[in-house]
Amino acid sequence: MKRKKLERPELMRVTEKLLLEQGYGGFNFSALSTLLEIGRSTLYEYYASKDDLIADYMNELMVNYTDELSTIVAHKDAKEQLLKLIELMIKYTHIHSILRIIPLLQSDSDVVTKMKQTFIEDHLHIIKKIIDIVENGKQANVIREEIPTDVLVNLLFNTINKPTSLKMDNQAWAKWVWEIIYIGIEPKGN
Repeated sequence: MKRKKLERPELMRVTEKLLLEQGYGGFNFSALSTLLEIGRSTLYEYYASKDDLIADYMNELMVNYTDELSTIVAHKDAKEQLLKLIELMIKYTHIHSILRIIPLLQSDSDVVTKMKQTFIEDHLHIIKKIIDIVENGKQANVIREEIPTDVLVNLLFNTINKPTSLKMDNQAWAKWVWEIIYIGIEPKGN
């Protein structure tokens, strides 16, 4: 019988799915191998423990997020930056649920230790980039200068930091968040 090859994108996708559905406590190689239709031994060929796999997944998640954020920062138009930032934050709204797992990781392996350190650095980098986008919006007269940057950054994070039960796609959700933040809630003509 030929063994099924383990494809990294599928492994990361199914790891994310299982973590979001079952949390850290329900995540194990047995459940993961069943979903992937592979033997548990195949997973152990790549990872010494579930913590090492979760750390690898979290690292990839942060790399993808920061890469996309860097692309947004490269946009010249301040309005476009802000809208794309909202879209990015909504696309990765699940990241907050995943990151709550970090304190639960029990392994002291190099992979887990490095991921925890890198996460702190990445988080600070992300916050700085978001602050830069907001400051750019102020300089471009897209955001009122008197609005404290920290208030707007916190508003964005707290508006978007949880998965939503809204019955709309992410792009529509981003558009409405943008409309409310940029245009406001006051009826037009008032």
